[in-house]
Amino acid sequence: MTPLRSLSGVLLAGVVLALPACTDSTGSRTGPAAHVDIVSGNTQTAPVLTLLPQPLVVKVTDAQGRPVQGQVVNFVVTAGGGHATAGTATTGADGVAQDGWTLGGVAGSPQTLEARAVKGTTGAVLALATFTATATVGAPAQVAPYGASAVSADTFVAGVVGSVVEDTFAVIVRDAAGNPVPGTQVTWAVTSGGGSITSPTATDAAGVARTQWVLGAGAGATQTAQAAVGGSTVRFTAYPATALTKTAGDGTTAGTGSALTVSLVATGGSGPIGDLPIHWTVASGGGSVTPAVGATSRHAFNYGTASATWTLGLAAGTQTLTATSGGLTVTYTATAIAAGTRTLVAQVPGRLLDATSDRVLWIEPAAGAAGVVKLRTVATGADAVLMTTPDRANALGYLFTGGALVYSSPSLMEFRGGTTTNLGAVFGIFSAEGEWAAWSDGAQVIRRDLAAGTNLSIAGVRGFWVDVGVNGDVVYVSGGPHLYHAGTLTTVSTGPGGANTIQTDGVNVVYTSNGKVYLDNGSSDEFLFEGGPYRMNGGWVAWSTSTSPVQRRTPAGVVQTLSPESAGTRVEALGPDGTVVYRYPINGGRYYLVTPAGTRYDVGPTGDLDRIAVHGSTLYLLADGSVYVLAP
Repeated sequence: MTPLRSLSGVLLAGVVLALPACTDSTGSRTGPAAHVDIVSGNTQTAPVLTLLPQPLVVKVTDAQGRPVQGQVVNFVVTAGGGHATAGTATTGADGVAQDGWTLGGVAGSPQTLEARAVKGTTGAVLALATFTATATVGAPAQVAPYGASAVSADTFVAGVVGSVVEDTFAVIVRDAAGNPVPGTQVTWAVTSGGGSITSPTATDAAGVARTQWVLGAGAGATQTAQAAVGGSTVRFTAYPATALTKTAGDGTTAGTGSALTVSLVATGGSGPIGDLPIHWTVASGGGSVTPAVGATSRHAFNYGTASATWTLGLAAGTQTLTATSGGLTVTYTATAIAAGTRTLVAQVPGRLLDATSDRVLWIEPAAGAAGVVKLRTVATGADAVLMTTPDRANALGYLFTGGALVYSSPSLMEFRGGTTTNLGAVFGIFSAEGEWAAWSDGAQVIRRDLAAGTNLSIAGVRGFWVDVGVNGDVVYVSGGPHLYHAGTLTTVSTGPGGANTIQTDGVNVVYTSNGKVYLDNGSSDEFLFEGGPYRMNGGWVAWSTSTSPVQRRTPAGVVQTLSPESAGTRVEALGPDGTVVYRYPINGGRYYLVTPAGTRYDVGPTGDLDRIAVHGSTLYLLADGSVYVLAP
């Protein structure tokens, strides 16, 4: 072989190796992949998680439309989940490649797959085509409770004996991918407790099937039913309620437009029933209730209870509200009366001792149990510091025209003209009314003229109970009850057993003897009542007991009944014109104001530490740092 022939052979071999991978039938060279066209398999429909019935077929051609043989085609899912069967294929001489496609699990969502012709060395996409498919809901594969709480294999629901269980009694049917399946037949059956059930029913568009389960009339602890789809079963246990019992809010008297809390407890053979639907409806009187539909609680501390807020209508008179569940109904009744006024005078960051329209006596907390007694001027908000007390919780106070009295055991202090003076020790209690004060120091009974700032020793005895009237009359108990009036000291007549306590308003003298309360009429005392608080002012006396309504005795001796409540009331204040303020019920109730003419007004909610002070004809409510004037 000559060198020339060797070179020619090398050149010939190089030409052969440089030929393209594919040629047409005539041997002409084909270019790289330029197009991927769908041959078949596009826009198919199949259930979720299944293989499409037809393969995905594509043809790869070059820029001149000639088939490209040996081209790698990747099949890649781009939306909807699922997967390609092989994921890649190589074109034959006809440029055709194919693969299978298993759809994703979400029915109705867009499902797409791309057939990508890629460059072998880099994987770069040379051309692609996009397939679309529609996934439909699969066959029923699972059934579960809907709208109720599943516990173990049972689902607990609540209902009323002899009544339909409300729509918490339902199931949802899903396919293997969790998609709701509409149109599935669900078979229902009662398995214990009697009653009846509608069967079969079909699932709706959301895959939910509901039925009408009428519980049996028996008062047993539970009743059971089941729902079946194919071989899947959901068991339901119903706790039937047999009674609704009112626990709060019935028989209330409140101002028109007031918001009342009403509550109940549902019970059955198993005890309190939780999750029982309760329908609240205003039956008469207007107004509103929130919520309109609720349910009894499942919380351990108030299991089986339900409550609502009832806002009374604006018309005075009887108003009613019903609470209903199944065939059970209870009715609440309220008496709507005119709403009085509660006008804010001042607010302080401490405990109130006394208040008038222009001044507030209060204690600001200090370290430990101590407190700083202050006097605030309402018009300016300025505070004057009177004294420091070691026991702020038990201090007492009283405002008079020229200053203030503060009792912090054992001493009585007086603030006057910018100076605080110690008036000495108090044995028992002190009393103040108008411009007078009285107390015992353990050796004598003392009356102080607050206007003049002078003391008078009425008797050289140790008074066990001392009280003063607005006119300066003083009564006390020491070896019997005594009255100091117009410079004369007399003994008050008493019933059997002597007097335990005694009070005066400057007109009447009232004392207690063995728990019975008498009004002193000189020779023959008048029995008023037995047990319970009372108030006196201007010749009027008002009282209440645990078993009687609020009553009032006029200066003329006429006894009047003021409250429609026959028990559970407490008299809190009495004005000089006979205006009475009482609370009902005693704990967590409301204040009611009764005018001299007998008209009642609702003046708002009570507080545990509230107190009402009377100065002249004005009633001041001292409530949690706030001072209000109460009026019709």
